[in-house]
Amino acid sequence: MKAPDVEQAWRAGNTAAAIEAADRILAAGADENCLAAGVAAAAAAADGSLLDAAARWRVIATALTGAPAVAAQGRAALAACLGGDVEAADRDLAGAREQVSGAAPRGLTVFLDGVDAAIEAVRGGFDHAARRLAGLAVATVPADGLAAEQWDDLAVTVLIAGGDDRTAQEFLAAHEDRPPTARRRLLAAWLHLRAGRLAEARTGIASAGDAPVLRRDAVLAAAVTIGLARRAGDADALRATWRRVAPVVAGADVEMLLLDAWGELSVGAAAVSRFEGETVVEAMTCAIAKAGVPQWALQTNHWWKLHRAVGAGNVEAATQAAAALQGTERGAAAHAWASVVRGAVDGREVAAVAAGLDDAWEAMALCGAAAAKLSDPAEARELLSTGRALRARFATEESADGLSKRERSVGELLLDGLTQKEIGARLYISPKTVEQHVARIRQKLAVTSRAELIASLRSRLAC
Repeated sequence: MKAPDVEQAWRAGNTAAAIEAADRILAAGADENCLAAGVAAAAAAADGSLLDAAARWRVIATALTGAPAVAAQGRAALAACLGGDVEAADRDLAGAREQVSGAAPRGLTVFLDGVDAAIEAVRGGFDHAARRLAGLAVATVPADGLAAEQWDDLAVTVLIAGGDDRTAQEFLAAHEDRPPTARRRLLAAWLHLRAGRLAEARTGIASAGDAPVLRRDAVLAAAVTIGLARRAGDADALRATWRRVAPVVAGADVEMLLLDAWGELSVGAAAVSRFEGETVVEAMTCAIAKAGVPQWALQTNHWWKLHRAVGAGNVEAATQAAAALQGTERGAAAHAWASVVRGAVDGREVAAVAAGLDDAWEAMALCGAAAAKLSDPAEARELLSTGRALRARFATEESADGLSKRERSVGELLLDGLTQKEIGARLYISPKTVEQHVARIRQKLAVTSRAELIASLRSRLAC
């Protein structure tokens, strides 16, 4: 296989053959136009070695000229950004843009815009970055098959990192007509896990295994698997699961935008031993420092410190983590969990916090853990009942009013007076897709005029 064939094989998804052939070509020193080196760099990113991939792309960029050099430096910037080295990503992107002329290919300028959006996201500008990436995902230019990430998958990842799981789910659903990649299936499984839809998460993991999964995706699969084991409440199974996935995680670069997934892994590791847990925590801490210690990442780190403390019954660590999260979106839940560890539970407060959680499993688990610390049996039974009721509510709320979650989202924005174009921009879908949702809503509600539609939506959505 010659160098051009190696790159073609990689782009076609024949990854194993492409990597093997690229290594042979590089060993023989017969790599024309650095094509085999590019496949090796792309393979490094897919194997979870994002910072190594960035370094490889920088070497390639110095060996090329013109648009190929710009593309290589842009790929270096993207890999560095995803691996958390934002300063290096800034330098790479600036170097690439310095070489772009007015006659540069449209695809190249689109790609550099995407890299800039990824850097913005790591710094905490999630909403704006996700909108930019969603727009680039439908741009009329081909995707870069050698880049570390595709824009549609990255848009979902950014939304998840920013805590907007609902819109991430909407985005995946709006693009479900596209060929499903292992990455997309795993992101969907991670979203299901975070919402407490455990059966769907298991199905997602199983479906992702239908195709070969390289290590970068396998790390995300490991996080979902650990999360499922933790939610099963079986400590022995959790330890066994960690031992099974630990080799996948070892040595992989922490992806900043999947810091929550690494936090889930840290809980599984801590359940095995203090050393295992500290190894993952150290990797997370180093990644956060390399990224410039963004505030959102610090809060994520404190959240998982709290859950490790809950698992270990460490009152001091739980109290510290809850104090650090005070005033944040996770602050109330953190305070409630810390009260459980301290054994000073207010049943009504816990019930109110649980009712406000988006994660069905966490809501029920919090109520259960708090009930175990209550001295009044009647109060404990009431809290356990609240947890079961919340779990049941989560399971049925999608169909309670006859509309899907997507249709509810569109309906709520229609009631706010937004146009179909504005709704599309808000939900990261095209105006045509919004139009299709509206048509289905009209059919389900059996209305014909806009006035009837608005009146029926107001009634059903309690607005």
